Amino acid sequence: MNSYRHRSDRGFTLLEVLVAMAILSLGLIAVFSGLSQSLNVTARLRAKTLANWVALNQITELQVTGEYPDAGNRSDQVEMARSEWVYEMKISKIPQIEMRRIDIAVSYADSPDDILANVIGFIGPNPSVNAGNDEENTTARQDNEYGGFGSGWEPPRENFGETE
Repeated sequence: MNSYRHRSDRGFTLLEVLVAMAILSLGLIAVFSGLSQSLNVTARLRAKTLANWVALNQITELQVTGEYPDAGNRSDQVEMARSEWVYEMKISKIPQIEMRRIDIAVSYADSPDDILANVIGFIGPNPSVNAGNDEENTTARQDNEYGGFGSGWEPPRENFGETE
């Protein structure tokens, strides 16, 4: 019995401790590697989202200003979210209809070859309102007022709480 007691009181051997530490270190390496990859993916997705916003802002700016651009290429540098971005805008004519196709590629200003977003948009000419014809002006105002649904359409009128 005495020999059994001495054997259990000894504790871990140096070899057992080294093996346990090796297993623990491999597990920690795997965890930190996964965290590092997760941080890289998150940063890349953030950059792609911001690049998409930069491109959409350029298309929206054309729509808001009413500009109907000529076919060709444009590029510029803008700042968003404390970063400098560069975009390349390719404007092309659509042969069958009076519209322009706008292809925008966005990247960081310091690495223009790494395209983070490609966005395609379409823009048409501004509708001109015929100043001489009151009926057409009324139709155009109704189109604008009711979201372009055309003349004769009105939003439903509901009287909530009232009985007829």
